[in-house]
Amino acid sequence: MGLLDSLLNWLRSLFFKQEMELSLVGLQNAGKTSLVNSIAVSNIYVVDAADRDGVPISRTELHDLLTKPSLSGIPLLVLGNKIDKSEALSKQALVDQLGLESISDREVCCYMISCKDSVNIDVVIDWLIKHSRSAK
Repeated sequence: MGLLDSLLNWLRSLFFKQEMELSLVGLQNAGKTSLVNSIAVSNIYVVDAADRDGVPISRTELHDLLTKPSLSGIPLLVLGNKIDKSEALSKQALVDQLGLESISDREVCCYMISCKDSVNIDVVIDWLIKHSRSAK
């Protein structure tokens, strides 16, 4: 077992000691199931960063979700998945195209990940752990 695997297992053990409710939303084929399989949680906004045609639809869906009163003030974690593909957007391009900088009524965080290659899954787990503690 490599160092990264050991670290991920340690973070997972910490995470599963925390109780929190999450929602996982995103368009079809964005990588939601892959993310769940990687960290075994649900409730994160996932975007296929390699599907450039789907990003405008993701933007509309995301901003529609954020108007729901039940989601008011809840921190937003946006994950640009499939960065292992050459056609994937950069983080700044994804932030710009999703209009994340215009969201001012809550904390917004964006990470670029690859569920396939387990890239940045550790920082996602860290974000979830930190936010589960602050929610209590």
